[in-house]
Amino acid sequence: MRSGWRVGVWLVLGLTFVASPVVAAPCPGSPAACAATSTTALGLPYQTALTILQDMDEKDRQARIERLGKVLEANPADDLARLELIVLGGDDRKQAAIAASLADFLAKAGKAGDPMVAALARLLSIPTIDAEGEEADARITALVETALADIHSLRSGGARGGQAGLTVDDADLLAGLIARRAVFDLDEAIEDYDRDVGKAQAAMLRAAIEAFSARLERAPRDPARFPLLVEALRDNYYDKGRYDRLVEICRRWTIVAPADPKARRSLVSALTTRADERNLTDKTALALADAGALADAGALAALAEPAPGSPRPDAIQVQALVASYRVRATAQGKTEPVRAAVTLVEGLARLRSRTQGEPALGSGDELILAGVTLAGERIDKQEVAAAEAIETKLLAVLAEPERRAQLRDMIAARYQAKGEIEAAMRRYRQSLAELADAPFDGERSWRFFATARNLFDLGRRDARSFDVDAHARLLIGYADEARLRALDGLDEKERARLRLQIADALHATAKRLEEAGIEAPRIGLLEREVALREPLVRDPAERAGRLDDLARAHRDLSDAFDTANREKEALDQARKRVEIRRELKDKKPSGFDELGDYVWALRDLGDEQRHVGDDKGAQASYQEGTEVGATLLERFPDKGGSYEAMSAIQVAMGHAARSTMMKLIHYKRAEATNLAHLDKLGEKRFDQDFLAVSSINIGDTYLEAGKYQAALTHLGKALEASDRSLADDPENNSLLSRRARIFDKIARAEQGLGRTEPAIATRRRQIELLEKLAHLRGATVENQADAYEALIGLLSESGDHADEITEIRRKVAAL
Repeated sequence: MRSGWRVGVWLVLGLTFVASPVVAAPCPGSPAACAATSTTALGLPYQTALTILQDMDEKDRQARIERLGKVLEANPADDLARLELIVLGGDDRKQAAIAASLADFLAKAGKAGDPMVAALARLLSIPTIDAEGEEADARITALVETALADIHSLRSGGARGGQAGLTVDDADLLAGLIARRAVFDLDEAIEDYDRDVGKAQAAMLRAAIEAFSARLERAPRDPARFPLLVEALRDNYYDKGRYDRLVEICRRWTIVAPADPKARRSLVSALTTRADERNLTDKTALALADAGALADAGALAALAEPAPGSPRPDAIQVQALVASYRVRATAQGKTEPVRAAVTLVEGLARLRSRTQGEPALGSGDELILAGVTLAGERIDKQEVAAAEAIETKLLAVLAEPERRAQLRDMIAARYQAKGEIEAAMRRYRQSLAELADAPFDGERSWRFFATARNLFDLGRRDARSFDVDAHARLLIGYADEARLRALDGLDEKERARLRLQIADALHATAKRLEEAGIEAPRIGLLEREVALREPLVRDPAERAGRLDDLARAHRDLSDAFDTANREKEALDQARKRVEIRRELKDKKPSGFDELGDYVWALRDLGDEQRHVGDDKGAQASYQEGTEVGATLLERFPDKGGSYEAMSAIQVAMGHAARSTMMKLIHYKRAEATNLAHLDKLGEKRFDQDFLAVSSINIGDTYLEAGKYQAALTHLGKALEASDRSLADDPENNSLLSRRARIFDKIARAEQGLGRTEPAIATRRRQIELLEKLAHLRGATVENQADAYEALIGLLSESGDHADEITEIRRKVAAL
């Protein structure tokens, strides 16, 4: 059931409100004495209602739900247990059954004259309404209007003493809690179902505020009566004047309970939100609003003062200090942005002085963000001088390189959004230089690699002027072993955590280079990653959890060596990967991931053995991979990964086969595996890449054998599968490259059949795709010149293309 239950924690501007789970004493002399001994007309104990309508600890709530479930198992006709279960959101029946129970409660409450149960039954029905559009809105509105009358009746009865044993305080508390619960359910109706019930929600908020206010005014010095009213006032977005009332109530609360952190935090939040609202006011009331915001800033500054004798402020005082400077700077920034920056600088300096550099208290993120907003507004208005003045002033007071980088990175993003790429890149480079020279810690390391990632993404837009190799060298140097010796003084766990964090960042960077089709710098990044990970797996306690990442690093490094035609080094990395995967498989011989990863590792090892001429070793690796793949398929026939691993091994065996017949046997086995996968798991869960690969290989084998029509048939299937993959990732370099290779093979088959004009059209499509790839990579693509030459040959055969041939030769010369 969508009950709208809340666990009792609300966040406003970073401040946490927790409603008290303790019921305030409704009767003088004995807490909850009246409510504990009386019931509604239908027999629902008031104390039970008070307990379940207030915010409960989740563990207590679940325990109560379990107990109620057992009660209902023993006696399904226990209406009160059923009602309590619905209130707690623990009734897992279908909505229609819950709606029927609530309708029954409502009928009984009407006969018995029980307004509290009637109001609950009506309002709990909101999530069960099975209607759409205006009909649903009208039904909810009608329920709320009638429930408001029930709530009024409940309060009136308490005031007259008409509810047996229920005091006026109990009645107001119950009425407010029922209204508050309805607000939650109406909130879900608005957010999840887009229903137009704002007026109904506003009416319920008013009802809750009236009830909680009346209760507070009867005992204005009882601190337990403030939290619910503060919460309701804060959430009443329909009332433009709520902030003034909220500030007033919070001030009274802090007077009554000056040491209560919830009261102090509430007042800081109320003043801050009111000031922020004033800073957003209409221009016609700008002067008055600014004066109000500055007054609130002064009040916040007063709250930021530590108690006499305290060495430093507590967290609430720090929040007040930060808010006071931010609010004042925001008001100033409308007309005097540079002066506002000075205010923020003062705030950061004061924060550091007050907190004595304690990072938990003094990060200053909120002030930095305010400074970024100020500079960003100037950037958007093309007031570069003002933006740079703001940035310079803030940088002057930020001593920590990670804070300076944080500021620069956010301002760089604003320049980037404006299309001023060089201005953004300059800031990223400045941050990288500072962070590279700073001592290691977790946040600085994270910030360094995040900034490097942003710079790389921007640099790719102008690949001809961006030195990718130098960028990679900077990252490798950052993780140099000599620099890492600075970690030796750290705790062993912290040292390992930082090394893993850097290794992960290097791996992610190498992956981005691969996706961009930039191969050469990957090797250095991946070698450093392996060097960082290898010592960490020697710890027996951590070995099992770290081996997987090391195997992944060996895999990618092997692939990078292979691409660079360094076959022996690629083979060495592939062997290390297999050793790790075998160890993991032996520890968990029935694990899906362990078996699947081992198959892939054996496939790649066999490929590398074949590349160095070790055909016997390759066959042994492929054979073992086939046997493990068969086990994987037998144990996990409903997992796509089982079919994918088996298909990959079968394709590899086809590559290794010497005769056309044996190649086709293995490739067609792979195709059959892929089709079985498609049939078993369906289109949505099928990875088209595998079908594309097996079809390409069959088509290519027929092409090399001179069977051009058969080649075209299978290459057509490969193109269809490849296009389906590209639809989900249209700029994937690997997929685009594969599509270009398919076009090359189709053109050759068409040419073999003497179909010159279709072959020309296919070559044009191939060249168009290769040019797109070259643009994405910022460099010439492999086989681009060959494709041009092939097109020239076809055009020469067909005649009358002299001008086009001349233009193509210019392109070839440029390459």
